[in-house]
Amino acid sequence: MLVINHIMSNLASLAVFDTIFDIKFNLLKSMLDEAGIWYITSNENARSVKPPLSMIPTNVTIEIKVQKENFEEAVEILKSIQE
Repeated sequence: MLVINHIMSNLASLAVFDTIFDIKFNLLKSMLDEAGIWYITSNENARSVKPPLSMIPTNVTIEIKVQKENFEEAVEILKSIQE
């Protein structure tokens, strides 16, 4: 459990998206991969599947987190796709 806590405490939120179908979401992930920047996403699967009766709240967002040591480089990548 200590390893997981250490990893989670070393992450910084980079961006939040409403859907996995956002072009910038997929572009950002591809560019982070290309740059060799490790990242994790939260709620990606929850927002990609629409269950019967819409049981998932509509306010669930998808977050991309990167390691704090790569945050500045990741922000530059994010800025390049937001312009």
